[in-house]
Amino acid sequence: GYDNESVAVTAMSLTFYLWLRSLRNGEKYNYLFGILAGLAYFYMAAAWGGYIFVLNMIGAHAAFLVLMGRFSTNVYLSYTLFYAVGTVLAIQIPVVGWSPLKSLEQLPACAVFVGYQLLYY
Repeated sequence: GYDNESVAVTAMSLTFYLWLRSLRNGEKYNYLFGILAGLAYFYMAAAWGGYIFVLNMIGAHAAFLVLMGRFSTNVYLSYTLFYAVGTVLAIQIPVVGWSPLKSLEQLPACAVFVGYQLLYY
């Protein structure tokens, strides 16, 4: 049968949807969708080991937004809140532990987070 994939695909789709929803222009509280995307990422990390794919895809998208000249306060808030909320919660999962901050395959998303902080300030 199916192990965790059915739950994980739902969590992955929800995370990507909320991430993209947080980037819409012209809405007042878009950053709240960044927080919800972080919560969905936590759900994904709790459900399946493939959470690294979600983290890296959103990190890559955030980096490409900068390269395309689309960096803004809205994008900054969305990614910062997604990464901070998602990572702090994912660290609480015993299997995950501190790997979001130590694993080489998860460091690119962390580098994008640090880069966003430097760009904004």
